[in-house]
Parts: sequence; C-alpha cells; structure tokens
Amino acid sequence: MTMKSIWAVVLTVGLVLSTQSAYAGGVAVAVKASTLGAGVELTTNIVPGLLNARLQVNGFKYNKTITETQVTYDGRMKLFSAGAIADIYPFAGKFRISGGLYYNGNKIDITGTPTSTQTFTFNGTSYTAAQVGSVHGTIDFNNLAPYLGIGWGDAISSGSPFGFSFEVGALYQGKPKTSIVTSKTAPGLSADIAAEKKKLDDSLNNFKFYPVVSLGFNWRF
Repeated sequence: MTMKSIWAVVLTVGLVLSTQSAYAGGVAVAVKASTLGAGVELTTNIVPGLLNARLQVNGFKYNKTITETQVTYDGRMKLFSAGAIADIYPFAGKFRISGGLYYNGNKIDITGTPTSTQTFTFNGTSYTAAQVGSVHGTIDFNNLAPYLGIGWGDAISSGSPFGFSFEVGALYQGKPKTSIVTSKTAPGLSADIAAEKKKLDDSLNNFKFYPVVSLGFNWRF
C-alpha cells in the first residue's frame, strides 16, 4: 500500500465520519501520546451512548548509535500507523471495548559501516571490513494489523466539551520479517549471515503482538 493510497483511505473515512456526525452527536478531535507515537484522532457518534467511531493517525522517529564487536551501527526506528476503530460502551458509561484495523508502517533499520581496521562477527566468525563492506538489517511487519483494546473515555457523550481518555490494547502485527544484507561477500559469509538471521527471527517470535497504551486529550465541537 502506497502513501498516496493510505491518505486516500484516511480522507475518505474522515469524510464519512464528518458526514455521519451531522446525523449523530457531533465530532471531537484529540491529541494523543501512546506507544504508537504522537497522534491525532477524529471521533464521531454512531449510536448515542453505545457506539462511536474513530479515525487515528500516529507517528514517531527515533535514531540511536550502537557499538558492538568494534562496529558502529546506526539504528533508525520509524513508527507510523493509521487506524479505523469502533468503540462499544456496554454499560452506557465511559468504559469502552474497542476494535479496528490499522495500517502498520512500523519499521526498524540498522546500518553498520566499519573503518578498514574493524571487523564484523557473524555466527561467531569474524570478518574484516574488506570482506563484508557495509551491512544493512531491517525488521518489518504486516502492513495490516487488527486491533483490540479496552479503555475509558467518551469524547462525544460526556457533559464537558473537553475530556481525557485512556486505552490499553494490542495490534496483531504477525511474525516480524527480517533481512540482513552485506555489500560484499566472502567464503562462508552467506551461511553465517543465514545463521545470524535465524537467531534474530527466533528472538522475535514473541513480538507478534504490539502493545498499545495511550493517553489522550479531546475537544468536542
């Protein structure tokens, strides 16, 4: 899915929510801080006191330099997600059960470029910079991720135009997809890279679910 397609979906759903609000209980906007990054959110009511719909976009970037086995690695984590979420209020209060679907653009990139005197170690074997060149690794996830969570807050039906929300849940992002690529090759290097990749895959087996914890401040208009 391209960025153009993503924003087309976001704008379409936003138009539907805005149109729906004319027949329901209004619209609220929110700013959020969560494990998905900083976010903005649009909420409208579908069934008063029972069902709300939300459209949400989140993002965050983080860079870090890591030194391991004499090589300096530049790590980049990019969080980007866009979700359509339904909130059910089973007790006609502020407690909600939420479910939806996210576009999941979260990704981690790591690049290592040693000096001529440094070495890489893969699967316990050392290789010189001349043998390896540079190394680039990625950790990626499924583009579409179902979401389920619980929370507290109703941006539409509360008495005040201002309010707070809290939510905990999880995205099912599937088994992480990894890659390790070098710019050069040497005898035995491919096998050691494959063994190193398997270790990485095994260590990420428990990351099929991405935890979501969020706090939000909303304004109804």
